[in-house]
Amino acid sequence: MSALVSKDSIIEIVRKETSWMVEQRMNKLQEELHSSMSISPFLLPILYDLHHANNFAELGELLLAGHLMIGHFTSFGKLIDEKVLPKVWGTKKLDAKFRDSTTPFKESCFNDIDHLVPRIDAKPVLLSLKSSRWTINLSAAKELNTAFYELLERHLDEYDEIIVGVFNGTQEGLSDKYDILRGINRGKVHDVKDITSHVKVLAGRHFWSWMNGGEMATQDWILDGILEGLRDVNCREACRELLVNYATAFNRSYEQHLNQDGTINWYGLLSEING
Repeated sequence: MSALVSKDSIIEIVRKETSWMVEQRMNKLQEELHSSMSISPFLLPILYDLHHANNFAELGELLLAGHLMIGHFTSFGKLIDEKVLPKVWGTKKLDAKFRDSTTPFKESCFNDIDHLVPRIDAKPVLLSLKSSRWTINLSAAKELNTAFYELLERHLDEYDEIIVGVFNGTQEGLSDKYDILRGINRGKVHDVKDITSHVKVLAGRHFWSWMNGGEMATQDWILDGILEGLRDVNCREACRELLVNYATAFNRSYEQHLNQDGTINWYGLLSEING
């Protein structure tokens, strides 16, 4: 486990970093124009019906949300990976610059290690981060098993513990791929090495508790910081206006494809987008 960090310290750091991230996403939202989006004219009528849209403005809101969602997920991942973990617990991010200049981390067996986690009077722990139970498939699980086995074979004197930390979910809800990466076969036999004595998988509350010296309330404190950061930025009304403006512009751009009876001329829209 890492050193215990106080509730107030966690909330304050997460608050500041959340405010920064949300401001960045708001700026991105202000820059977005529907003309920069790649829209499938074949998918549009399916989305229109599936989501019960009543006009182009509602369709525009749906498309914008989908367009931005990938960026939101990526930004949040970076918030945790590049801001929260290093600033709260002093982890060392194994980015490309660090790995290129530091032996032995340039070796390929470290490719899936994201952080060095310091511990008091003990060897640092190697941390590999995953998002959820579905983040890895069978091929990835077997590849991780091979890489971790090689890493331990070469560097056991320096690093004897690897933690696979899963941000979301529970231990019980993890897929069997997380067993396979540790070398555990529960059904079909896969060609994997047993590395269970040196590799652990921790998910959800158990992962955040491990990060903070066993304190089970750690994830609650992180959420406290996120909510405080949102209150600082107060983006709700500003973003609502941006979304309305976008939907209005989208509606104005494509309203020429409305038939007199209010239905949509999907063929006209197809021709405008695809030629």
